[in-house]
Amino acid sequence: MQAERPLVFVDLDDTLFQTARKMLQGASRYTATLDAEGQPNGYMSSVQKMFADWLLASADVVPVTARSTDVYRRVVLPFTQGAVCSHGGIILRADGTPDQDWAMQMAATLEPLQERLHALTVHILEAGEMIGVSLRTWVVEEAGIGQYVVAKHNGAGDAVLGDVLAVIKAKGLVAGMHVHRNGNNLALLPVGLEKKHAVQEWLRRDREIHGERPVLGMGDSITDLGFMQSCDLWATPSGSQLAALVEDNSHD
Repeated sequence: MQAERPLVFVDLDDTLFQTARKMLQGASRYTATLDAEGQPNGYMSSVQKMFADWLLASADVVPVTARSTDVYRRVVLPFTQGAVCSHGGIILRADGTPDQDWAMQMAATLEPLQERLHALTVHILEAGEMIGVSLRTWVVEEAGIGQYVVAKHNGAGDAVLGDVLAVIKAKGLVAGMHVHRNGNNLALLPVGLEKKHAVQEWLRRDREIHGERPVLGMGDSITDLGFMQSCDLWATPSGSQLAALVEDNSHD
């Protein structure tokens, strides 16, 4: 009897690829993502490309990403199993269409929070003005349902997002929200919206079809750890936020 292929859940940005500014100068670049105009804006190194090619040839690979479905579709890697998008708010089937059962479940969770999510974008901009930081912020939406809030600085340096977060925390504006901060990315996620919930649902369905098989989770940030711990094994890139956390704790 042929062994089942492993199942791999993998974060995308800063795990399988990254923006040009995060790559070594002069390193080989392979296009991984496109912007809205169809121009390359995310790249794999030679090692990342070899690793991605090996994964896709050897396992059933499911991206687990903060990207909305529209932004996910700009990823040019040939994934075929479907995906988890919007921090777990959407499960895409293998044909690229949203799983309606999961979409309805998440809509019921998120609909009561729509006004609050949009109000948070205003509060974040006000916090930026208070400390003199230029920001851009928006609500990531899927089929008209707001999923979570994103804020980025406009060239001020990643550390300023920590200052912005401190301001809105002091005002009690993040109660009942998960906070994801990594590089130039601050995301506020309602409780109930997590990658791990969608991955656990995917695993439940997968076991009904395939039974038990090896499951690997890969990600770079602390918020990825939730879905990674639902897997048999997990891995993180060297130099990632997770790797730094492990390094720091190893000296305690």
